[in-house]
Amino acid sequence: MKYLQKILKVVFIMLGIMFITVPLYALPATLSLPGGVRPGIEPLTIEQAARRLRSTGQTGWELVEAARSLVEERIQYSRRNSFDTANKAFQRGYGYCMQMSYALVDLLQQLGFDARVVQALRNRFPGGEISSHSWVEVRIGDEIRHIDSLFFDSQSGRITFETLSEVTSISPIFKAFTWWGAPAVNAHRYYISGKDF
Repeated sequence: MKYLQKILKVVFIMLGIMFITVPLYALPATLSLPGGVRPGIEPLTIEQAARRLRSTGQTGWELVEAARSLVEERIQYSRRNSFDTANKAFQRGYGYCMQMSYALVDLLQQLGFDARVVQALRNRFPGGEISSHSWVEVRIGDEIRHIDSLFFDSQSGRITFETLSEVTSISPIFKAFTWWGAPAVNAHRYYISGKDF
């Protein structure tokens, strides 16, 4: 029994160290991103965006595309603000795929649509790279479409990447793990490349 207690103590210490060091690794990248709203965009919340889109009179897939396009235009891909919530990323105008997806789902749900974030751990992107990614699934009646704020052809209404693994919804545990681990992964990519995308 004492042996098991020692093992558990070591495991908890290691988890504690990981819990602290992973976010600390991302801190320099996070601090290098300018504060406030991204230059070139106006201050806007998701709630204000929903009211603005409702006032256009658009409906159905046309309104879905207007929301998708707004998120695409508003949020510039960034590997340095991974600690922001989706709402904060929308307001600031910087975010990575999960922040963009959750911001879009929030916007679509406020507009009355049935939408959820989905993911695949392996996807092939237009440049040939393979990585995990999250995007949005929308249902209107019996029709389901996959939309994305990053890799999407608005003319055809289709995503422009190929899924190589199972497409799944994001469980609360995976979401929590991602929100905790993504800052370090994104910061590492930023440190290596010196680029946000």
